Amino acid sequence: MNLSAAELAAQTPSTDGRVLRGAKTRTAIVEALFELFKQGIYTPTTKQIAEQAQTSVRSIFQHFEDMETLYADLLAVQTVRITPLMESLSADGTLEQRLTELQAQRGQLYELVSPARHALATRPNISKLITQGLSDLSAELRGQLLSQFAAELSVASTQSAADSVEWLDLLWSFESWDRLRNIQHLSVEEAGRSLCAATLRVLP
Repeated sequence: MNLSAAELAAQTPSTDGRVLRGAKTRTAIVEALFELFKQGIYTPTTKQIAEQAQTSVRSIFQHFEDMETLYADLLAVQTVRITPLMESLSADGTLEQRLTELQAQRGQLYELVSPARHALATRPNISKLITQGLSDLSAELRGQLLSQFAAELSVASTQSAADSVEWLDLLWSFESWDRLRNIQHLSVEEAGRSLCAATLRVLP
């Protein structure tokens, strides 16, 4: 229910305090989930989340309808955090400069989102909202590749350019990065160099 100006003015400090404490607790719960993911605990219990957040299990369900709502809130926070990285990519300069920019951006981005992505992969069902969010991010990342290599793609035949885009999208996907880092055990720098080398081979 929306409050009138008079009702808002009439709110007591204790009411304001409760609102602030509630917001603080909600933030602590989301941050606790982030921290557990970083620790490799991808399917934490509500008890583990509550202990990490230094609150109660009851408090979790006072602030979130269910676990899916909590995960959606976490992804919303993560979206805000990755926005500067998404906006920092420059499509100017030589091919070498653009590759260097892309390598740095994707490395930072994927290292940041990796814990949450691993956690989501363990969930048998995720909401349409979360699925759509991941799909939107993938589409935006693909669009960045089109801009980053527009000069090279523009001089190729239609089919050659189309094939190159699919290869580039695969190479610079989170899944490729995750394999290089966690299955092939490459460092961030090594993974980036490997992707840059492969990119030079698939560009038309």
